Order: sequence, then C-alpha cells, then structure tokens
Amino acid sequence: MIKRLLQIFILIIIILSFTNISSALGASPAVVNINFEPGLEVNILYIVFEDDPEKELKIYVTDDLAEYVELSKNKLVGSGTFVATLKLPDYIEKPGKHVIRIRIEEKIDEELVGTAVGTSVSIGAAIVVHVPSPGKYLELELDSHDVNVGEPVEFHLKIISKGTEDINATPIIDIMSGTNLIETLSFKEREIKSQGEIELKKILNTTNYNPGKYKAIALVDYGKIAQAESDFKIGELIINIINYTEKIVIGKIESFDIEIESGWNNYIDGASAQVTILNDSEPLVSFKTSSTGLTPWEKKTITGFFDTSNFTKGIYDANISLVYYGKERGKSTSEMIKVEFVEAEIKPMLLVLIIAGIIVLVVVVIFVTRYFLKRKHRR
Repeated sequence: MIKRLLQIFILIIIILSFTNISSALGASPAVVNINFEPGLEVNILYIVFEDDPEKELKIYVTDDLAEYVELSKNKLVGSGTFVATLKLPDYIEKPGKHVIRIRIEEKIDEELVGTAVGTSVSIGAAIVVHVPSPGKYLELELDSHDVNVGEPVEFHLKIISKGTEDINATPIIDIMSGTNLIETLSFKEREIKSQGEIELKKILNTTNYNPGKYKAIALVDYGKIAQAESDFKIGELIINIINYTEKIVIGKIESFDIEIESGWNNYIDGASAQVTILNDSEPLVSFKTSSTGLTPWEKKTITGFFDTSNFTKGIYDANISLVYYGKERGKSTSEMIKVEFVEAEIKPMLLVLIIAGIIVLVVVVIFVTRYFLKRKHRR
C-alpha cells in the first residue's frame, strides 16, 4: 500500500515538472470613466502585477477609439507600470458609451518543452468614454427595499445628465398599488449639469399602508419625460397558503402537501400546520405536518401523512391551522378548504391483465363444460 502511494506521488511530481503553470496576472485600474470634452487629453497610469519576474508581457490597444490612445510602453518584463495617453478629437458623432480596451498578455516561449502552443494568460482594462447626446437628455436610476408595516422605505434616486445642456428639474416619485396612485413624494427643484449626476433620497412612512406589493415610479419632466421604476413589498407577520393537495386516494397512507409563502420581511421560525378533515363538522382525522423556517418572502412546502382507509369517496371539508413565530412572537392563521377523496384508479396494464384473465377463465370454463358434456354423451 505504501509503495503504491509512493508511486502515485512520484508520478504527480513528474507531471508537474513538465507542466507550464500560468502565473497570476493583474492590472489596475480595471475601468476608467471619462466624459467627452473636445480635444481632452488624459494620462492614465497603469500598474501591472505579475508573479514571474522574468515573464515577458506585451501591451496593446483594441476596440472603439483605439487610434486616440498612445502607450508609453508596449511591453514589460514582470511587474511594472506604463502610461496610456488618451487624446480625444474635437468631435465624436455617435453619442453614448465608447469602450477602449487595454490588453496585457503574457508572451509564450514556444521552444520550451511542456508549453501549450498558442495559449497565454491575457487580461484587459477598459477606458469608457461617455459622449453626450445633443441638447438635454436625462437617465434615472431608482432603488428601494422591502419593509414591514410601519417601517420606513428609503428611496435613492440617481439623476444622470447625458446631454450637452444643463437641466433644471423637479423630480417626483409616485407610489402605486396596482393601477391606483397612493401617494406622491416631491423633491426640490434641482440643477443637473451637462454630463453630471446627482443622487437624492426620500423616506416613505408606511404607518398607514396595508401589507402588499407596491411600485415606485420616479419621473422627471424636462421637456421630455425621464422615468425609472422600483418594486417593493410591505410585509406583516403572516404565512399565506398558496396551494395544497386537492385529491387523495382512498385505502392507504397518503401524504398531504401544503405550499406556504411568507408575507414578512424577517425570518419566520417553526412554521407548521395542523390539518383536520371533517364530516358534517365532525372531525374524522387530524394530523400534523413537518415544521420549517422561512426567510423573508420565501415559499416552501410542508407535508403531513395520514391513513385514508376509513374514508369513502366524496368531497370533505378540512381546516388548515398554521402556527409560526417571528421575532419571538407567536401567531396562527386558519383556512377552510375542500378535499376530494377518490378511489384508486386501475392502471391500463393492470386492466388489460384483468380482462385477459377473465377471457382465459371463460375459455377454460367453456372447454371444461364441453369436455364433460361429451363424456356424458358417450355414456
């Protein structure tokens, strides 16, 4: 056994000795954002990290606007630095994002034994040039978060100018429940400089709100309408039953599944159900399901088992009583449902076998009957 392990260890060492293991390669900064200005000149210092001090690296520029970038070096040996000088033209026709790629690539010595031909480690850094749209142009970003009833919702609204002109605007946030406008939150008038951005916040008091799903719509009218949306939920300590077993087969131990969903924005512990099946308001059987915890707004299935042998075909009333705990508070909810008990279906193959068996039995009976009739006749 020891000899076998030693052979495996030696084999691994031999394999590693003939394998070219790529070194770690990195560069900083990864992304540089620049707002376009006619004739703008920017020097960007890049720091390159390479574990192998003898590894040769080549540096080059690709993609959009690459012709406007000059590199102080086009190669390095090991770690080092270089400068990328961006000299923008007086005019770029197409507005929007223009991405320039700075590529840093390990040079492979293909004469070395064990080197994978044509493969090398390559990384990229990006210079993103933002060219403004003519005139006025805004983009909005709106963020919100889920809460429980009575807790505040904090909205963050980012207003980004991507046009060539400054804008004065008065943002608003409409709070919607379905198609109904519930409330409007208004901001002061703000100036947004060309290619500038501002971030605003607003607090929504949910004390008088009902639990449920809501939508926030941010609007800025600057001659055009800029809009952004964010969905949020207001929760309460409740578990909703969203599905359950509706048909149960008679004559065996059956499972009963209940799909539940948390309506709370905190953890719910120890959620389980007591299921009671009734006949004319009289309990026939009662059983408990498994217990589970629920993260905020999570859906899960809990399951119980019971004997259906004493039931007859038909529809029965049943009561599902849920018990659960949240933040050391216990709560229960109940829901009346209807469950159908059905007889087991005969499978097609089994039905074929039964019919075949009946046919064989009939043939045998006919054959035996004829046999005895003939014998009797001969006598």
